[in-house]
Amino acid sequence: MINKKQVQKMGIKIIDTQENKNPLFDMLKTHFPQTISEGAVNFEVLKELLGTKPSNMQGYELTFTGKNLANALYNTPCQKELKFEESQSHNPQNSKNAIIRGDNLDVLKLLKASYSGKVKMIYIDPPYNTKNDTFIYPDNFREDFNQILKELGYLTIDEESGEEKESEALQYFRNITASRTHSAWLCFMLPRLKLARDLLRDDGVIFISIDDNEQANLKLLCDEIFGEENFINNVIWQKKKGGSQDSQDFAKEHEYIVCYQKYEWKINDITQQQNEKDFNKIINGKKAKILRLEKWGIGALKEDAPSLYYPIKDPKGNDFYPMAPNGLEGRWRKKPENLDEKHIFWQDSKGRLTPYEVIYFDEVLEKQKVIKTRTIFTEFGTTTDATNEIQNIFGNKIFDTPKPTTLLKHLLKLSTNNAINNTSGGGGGDSVQSHSIKSQPDIILDFFAGSGTSAHAVMELNAEDGGNRQFILVQIDEPISEEKKSAYDFCKNELHSKEPFISDITIERVKRASQNIAQKCVNENADLGFKVYKLEDKTKLIANEQECLNLVYQNTLTPLDKARNLALQSGKTLDKDLKIVFENELYFCEDSYYLIHCTKEILEHLRKTPNAYIFFSMYEDISLEDLLNLQSFAKERLQCVV
Repeated sequence: MINKKQVQKMGIKIIDTQENKNPLFDMLKTHFPQTISEGAVNFEVLKELLGTKPSNMQGYELTFTGKNLANALYNTPCQKELKFEESQSHNPQNSKNAIIRGDNLDVLKLLKASYSGKVKMIYIDPPYNTKNDTFIYPDNFREDFNQILKELGYLTIDEESGEEKESEALQYFRNITASRTHSAWLCFMLPRLKLARDLLRDDGVIFISIDDNEQANLKLLCDEIFGEENFINNVIWQKKKGGSQDSQDFAKEHEYIVCYQKYEWKINDITQQQNEKDFNKIINGKKAKILRLEKWGIGALKEDAPSLYYPIKDPKGNDFYPMAPNGLEGRWRKKPENLDEKHIFWQDSKGRLTPYEVIYFDEVLEKQKVIKTRTIFTEFGTTTDATNEIQNIFGNKIFDTPKPTTLLKHLLKLSTNNAINNTSGGGGGDSVQSHSIKSQPDIILDFFAGSGTSAHAVMELNAEDGGNRQFILVQIDEPISEEKKSAYDFCKNELHSKEPFISDITIERVKRASQNIAQKCVNENADLGFKVYKLEDKTKLIANEQECLNLVYQNTLTPLDKARNLALQSGKTLDKDLKIVFENELYFCEDSYYLIHCTKEILEHLRKTPNAYIFFSMYEDISLEDLLNLQSFAKERLQCVV
């Protein structure tokens, strides 16, 4: 193991994953150094530079107990790494999709190094903070939480006894986080939403499902994090037809989907695409369908619309007037100026020559009507549909409150492109016209994955329209209690889980959905696989009896895992392939090498590649002698990850 001070003395660049990286702070430090004093921002100097006059008046803001702790959690570095789980993965060889098991706060921090500004769409369905919710993300039990409390003065060490002493504010905070308070929920959501914003592309968008318990607070929190000017809409989703009959007052039948952009998101135009099967006639050599020109049903009489009673010429050149179903004088469906004789088809109907309007399929495609997206979703699935989907996949209802794939597919159509250099949607139903051509596939992130509906929707839509969207799901290993008998027994008996977790169901649902889609899919290039990763503690230094930091806590990462984590820190996303150069020792991706172990052969190979960066970890088996040899010819290319 190389000592960090040795690396610094050698002048090798260091990527310190334990440092708090704040781009705004770094910008001020570089361009306005007078605003930084003893490592902190001098706000008085900053106000002077901005020309802002001091004011004692209070502004409009969202405040809640523990907000400073929540902001501190956002700023702490990640203490985790990713380990690939091949046995849990499904067709992982060429797949660009990922499912990550672990606390989403850690995962979002870990992804930030490589995915910052790269995610096109985020959809999350977080806990609603109802009486049925239990917080499965206990941030106050995190390993780094006590250190935050000490830094903020909430936790002190008694000089005499050496025991930790909690402040009254901390005791109150622990009390509210143990209950379902608004403050506790906001503390939980704040750091995760701030990280979500960091990951979004400039033209990215986030959709958040929520109900009345926290909708108002979520809106205020998102106004603060994303900017009030970036609020798009608060969509109402009709989740039940007829509402919930167990309500004490109103029968509740809706939830909300709060939508914010990063900066410049543009909603995709949706056009109503005709079903080609309806065009079942061939007229003038083209596919067509016909509609009766005479008005039929209510309002079909001449007296209902006198201006629409006029003659047209029949095939023999005679005047032909409309007739109502009851045999009286009728009316046409169209005004004379809107009637094109070239689009009239005459056909015998019950012994009477009758005119029909001809609609050609190719003309419909050219003039498809753009449908304005409405803020009330009444036709994109219900909770009943979602439950039926789960039952069809598993044969039993083993998951509570899933979302329907039709809802997620609609959000995907509004927000993402269907393929590289292909901006128009295909397949049946609604079609999508994107505003711009993208050179990279759209990445969809769901860090409250639950049953895995988001991944199911991405794969299904890709199979339908030839898309290459990529998904990343994150689901914490929430234990399933024996009280949830169907889910518990399924994991135990069918999946043979030693300890049943929600993530087991997430992975299995996406796997089974993939297999079902594959049976019907005509898109040979559809990515119906995924890689599974789980979070593990990072390698740590442990003091020995002489209090020297020379012992290392080793995790179970393979050499390939270690290379993957180095690649993440160097900005390479999980979909990038790692090439084995020397097995278990050296890997390559795009413009960078990832060094796990050093030998003479590896040194010679790296000497011959003058244009590639070389990344290595301070904790790996690289001797000082090897590092000196590397420095002799590759100092400017070397980067040490701490």
